[in-house]
Amino acid sequence: MNGSCLCGGVKFSFDKFEGGIANCHCSMCRKFSGSAYGTFGTVSTENLNWESGFKLIKIFHSSEKAHRGFCSHCGSSIFYRLSTHNAPFEIAFGLLESEPTELPTANIYCAYRPNWPRNIDDMPDFKESRMIEAKP
Repeated sequence: MNGSCLCGGVKFSFDKFEGGIANCHCSMCRKFSGSAYGTFGTVSTENLNWESGFKLIKIFHSSEKAHRGFCSHCGSSIFYRLSTHNAPFEIAFGLLESEPTELPTANIYCAYRPNWPRNIDDMPDFKESRMIEAKP
């Protein structure tokens, strides 16, 4: 699998996710992703290849136990990672260049899930922007 940040400065590859893929609803993941939840998949350190732009990644120590990496140029969320030695990377799902073959298997930190995205199946779908497809 290949992935990159919004500006394309940070590029990486790996063969497969090696652990769980989860939608995390904690307040930190919501703020890090700018969304209702952050979706992250586990990739071991030895199987993650930083193709380019590793020096662009800035680290934010979000707690005593973990840190988060983001592109210093475009601000894209890249990963979440425990601060222990050789901890795996939790790669942000939205950075993948192609549709993943594996899907999230869990929702975590649901005690912090906001109410506002819960009606998603009741909303109309638009192929592109709702502004483009809107009828006068």
